[in-house]
Amino acid sequence: MQRISSLIHLSLFWAGVMSAVELVPEHQTVIVSVGDPATLKCSMKGEAISNYYINWYRKTQGNTMTFIYREKGIYGPGFKDNFQGDIDTEENQAVLKILAPSERDEGSYYCASDIQGNHCGNSGNRALVFGKGTRLSVIPNIQNPDPAVYQLRGSKSNDTSVCLFTDFDSVMNVSQSKDSDVHITDKTVLDMRSMDFKSNGAVAWSNKSDFACTSAFKDSVIPADTFFPGTESVCDANLVEKSFETDMNLNFQNLSVIGFRILLLKVAGFNLLMTLRLWSS
Repeated sequence: MQRISSLIHLSLFWAGVMSAVELVPEHQTVIVSVGDPATLKCSMKGEAISNYYINWYRKTQGNTMTFIYREKGIYGPGFKDNFQGDIDTEENQAVLKILAPSERDEGSYYCASDIQGNHCGNSGNRALVFGKGTRLSVIPNIQNPDPAVYQLRGSKSNDTSVCLFTDFDSVMNVSQSKDSDVHITDKTVLDMRSMDFKSNGAVAWSNKSDFACTSAFKDSVIPADTFFPGTESVCDANLVEKSFETDMNLNFQNLSVIGFRILLLKVAGFNLLMTLRLWSS
């Protein structure tokens, strides 16, 4: 009975200590370009950081919490090559370095602490104290931005128009329209792998009959050299379908190549068959 009472008092003691500990991130938001090193820092208030084990986690879309690092060189799967964890005892803070960030490293990073020696034989039973977290944003390197706005019109309805704003610089932010009838998506990075480059893009649309691309992004700071289409250069789906015609000469050449290949296979098969018959005789 006395032993159980001692364990209860010990548990209450550790709970009191942990509640007094506070982890404070250096910055709420960190913004870096792709490939530029990022450093996240988390200070401990109310206790010496050397008395605790420090962990780092990342939360991505869907509120998935992923383990990154724990003291003594323990890394989560896929993090060891690009992440470095360290403890700065002089500044009483934990440090996490991302050597070459990419877009997939975006998310909210949290430091967490647990008392050294308080493992109970099972790491899953640790009582972790989390900080508030730091949001990491990674800006892609857009080479030679050439901003342009294109207007698309549906083939079945002339009242529905869509405006595509693309190839603009990463430092630009796309603002929502003050017009409730105009809908604008957030800025999205398009990975044009077939052409080996990336591009920023945003889409605006409306059912208003007087909707025009020249005014769709008026609440955003559009670069002066942005290309806007004229009324005669709207991308109509019907016109696109009509303009796409099969090249008869190209089809004939393709059929000729296929025919020659079939003939070659037949000749090769006949020669192989005759050779086998001669050997067997």
